[in-house]
Amino acid sequence: MRKTIFLMAATLLLGAATVALAGQVQVFEPMAEGMTQRGLREKAQAQGYGQAVLEEAKAMLPGSLGESREALLKAYFVGHAKPFIQGYKVLSSQDFEDGLSLSLDVRVDRRTLRDSLKSMGLMETLAAPLSASVAWPQDLTEEEQQQVRDLVALTNIEPAEGASPAVVLERGSDKGTWKCRLTWDGQEWMGINQDMAEAWFTVWPRYFDRPRERAAGTGGESLAVTGWFSPDGVLEFDRVLRGWDSAVQDVELAEMDMQPTGAGATWTVTVVNRDRLNMLLNAFLPQRGLSFRLAGQHKE
Repeated sequence: MRKTIFLMAATLLLGAATVALAGQVQVFEPMAEGMTQRGLREKAQAQGYGQAVLEEAKAMLPGSLGESREALLKAYFVGHAKPFIQGYKVLSSQDFEDGLSLSLDVRVDRRTLRDSLKSMGLMETLAAPLSASVAWPQDLTEEEQQQVRDLVALTNIEPAEGASPAVVLERGSDKGTWKCRLTWDGQEWMGINQDMAEAWFTVWPRYFDRPRERAAGTGGESLAVTGWFSPDGVLEFDRVLRGWDSAVQDVELAEMDMQPTGAGATWTVTVVNRDRLNMLLNAFLPQRGLSFRLAGQHKE
């Protein structure tokens, strides 16, 4: 007798497990003139958080950002790492005359980070820049202009007059605030924040999240695996598959097929690095007596 089980809520529960991983980082923060010991430690911890989140992000991205974008992303995470940190432990701390050396074990929330990398556009613009219209006030200081240039470079935007999407950065009506407006496909969104980067990345997800919505509508690609003796193996592989961030995204367990001879399952996925995914599948499945089919390919 053949039994097919469609999975929805169970998949959500499974995906919630094991979303945080710990990583060890070591940083040295130089002592600046007038800085207190407390301020030095806080700055060193921020550097450590930023480095830990950056390392996780690099593992998730299907390719290299390049040296300059990686440095910009590190600088961004140093000031915006909190949403991704689930905990930390100080492994060692050593004071020197010229600064502080700090070793940390940092737990990073991979699911939140993965979603943020997509929303920031780092997945979509990894291989090629995005043509977009970008405008900002003429009265910006040199430091403020550099902040804008850094955000444009980090997002990998190729400014083009009249292009769509279009983003306009303005000074907010309240002193010290920034207003960012994004226009695309006849719609407009706005973000206001005292932090220029926060205002910028408040609106960009409206554009960069659209491929995920499209993929959900089309169901993505299909990955079918057969050969398990029980459903437990299916659920274990589902957990493994969700951890292959650099190869596949938007993993959904669509159905489980139960037969007297064993179990099989089908996932819908968005492939971000086909060569890496094939390498991982071939390294993991055949040695366990499992067969898989992906986008017309078949492996025994």
